[in-house]
Amino acid sequence: MLSVLTLNIWGLPGVGPLGMAPKKKERIQGICRELKRSAAENHGWDIVLLQEVWLQEDRNVLARCGYPLSVDLNDSKLWLDSGLLILSKYPVQKMHRLTYPALPISPDVLEDGEALVKKSAVLVQVEHPLAGPLWVGNTHLISYYAEGEADQYQERRKQQFSSFAQWAKQLARDQPLIVGGDWNFGEHNPDLWAEKNQLLPDFVVSSEAALQSTLSSENTFQEKDQGRVDHLFASAHFQAERGELAMHRRLKGPEGEFNLSDHFGWSEIYSLKVSPSP
Repeated sequence: MLSVLTLNIWGLPGVGPLGMAPKKKERIQGICRELKRSAAENHGWDIVLLQEVWLQEDRNVLARCGYPLSVDLNDSKLWLDSGLLILSKYPVQKMHRLTYPALPISPDVLEDGEALVKKSAVLVQVEHPLAGPLWVGNTHLISYYAEGEADQYQERRKQQFSSFAQWAKQLARDQPLIVGGDWNFGEHNPDLWAEKNQLLPDFVVSSEAALQSTLSSENTFQEKDQGRVDHLFASAHFQAERGELAMHRRLKGPEGEFNLSDHFGWSEIYSLKVSPSP
């Protein structure tokens, strides 16, 4: 069995004049406790895909939350880079980066921020003790900002996803592959969902996935339900056993309860249908 988690941690600055993500320090500590608990369990998450770990201080904390190996895609010299981090119980043999074309700087850059970061994907090869080498890809596609208006980034997101899916499959070749992250689209976006079905036609996901929302109105940081935009899909080497929401426990503070992020995490448990390579 292989258990994988994806979570957008909402790691924007939480205090000061640029404070945009409330209670970030408490939330990072809560996420770390959940990671340590899982890392210590035999049936905990084997691989964790994190997005929006923008700040170096948070990356340093989360990389030391019980998992023996971490893959940090960010350049430590940059204030903002990809925000992507992978934690693993198993040895990491290879790592590759895909950087998406940058957006032009516009007058609205402080409102949406996408042009200030290096939107990217990371692909790692890990050595599973029973299954042998397998690949895991993590990405955070461009966000949808125009509340109530046309999605100006729809085509850009489609281009990013297309390059990510083809790049990951080309590098993994005939070896097992899992791709995930915050894709900022789901079944509620038929055009992009059709692209996913075309590029990943034989990739599997659990039956529970279609019934859940990761941008949920049950989250204290969300006013309405916006569907499932956080995904994990596995190549036909795998069988999807079970999927479920994760990282949805609430923390208690002086002003009441609050969630670990404005996203719920998504977890999948897979079994392999192939024998390890000789």
